Amino acid sequence: MDRLVRVLASATALALAGCSSVPLTSIPRLARIDARTTDLSMLRVAVQLPEVLRPRSGGVKLDVVTKVTGEAETRTSFAMMEMSEARDRGGLPAPPPGSATHAYRLSPADAARFEALRAAMVEQGKQGKRGSMGLGAAAKEFCRANAAPQAALPVTIYLMTSETKSFVPVVSDFDMLSDPALAEGLESIQPCGQ
Repeated sequence: MDRLVRVLASATALALAGCSSVPLTSIPRLARIDARTTDLSMLRVAVQLPEVLRPRSGGVKLDVVTKVTGEAETRTSFAMMEMSEARDRGGLPAPPPGSATHAYRLSPADAARFEALRAAMVEQGKQGKRGSMGLGAAAKEFCRANAAPQAALPVTIYLMTSETKSFVPVVSDFDMLSDPALAEGLESIQPCGQ
């Protein structure tokens, strides 16, 4: 399995992928992540959003993309569990006024599923098959806390692993309204509580 981890990050109500690039200052730290050995108990995702949007329960996903030479790429999604304690947000910058940060981790059951997927990739490597495994963090399901029109909807997504030891931005201040297709999709988001 290649050591290079493709970090795919997105934040949309739709399944947006690749609309924003990884901040250059994050690349060296993210390149150290080894999906084969990273400690899953330390894996965290944080999403900073304007308070007008909230991730729905189960709406923040960790996507694991695997590719074995000669086979089709596969994507397995894991719903992340929100962490409510302040210590779970240690090292995250304070959100700007009017924004909130939500932090997540894998459930024990999904950590076991991820471990099984990882073991299968390692086994294929022992059989001489080359492959790669990439991690992607995405907030895919939102509700709207306020129906008032917004001038911008900036989102920042952070990832922390045992290699990075702290939260690293993978998407920084991406304005979801800057993409016409996203802006149109955001109009259909249901109010929170429905």
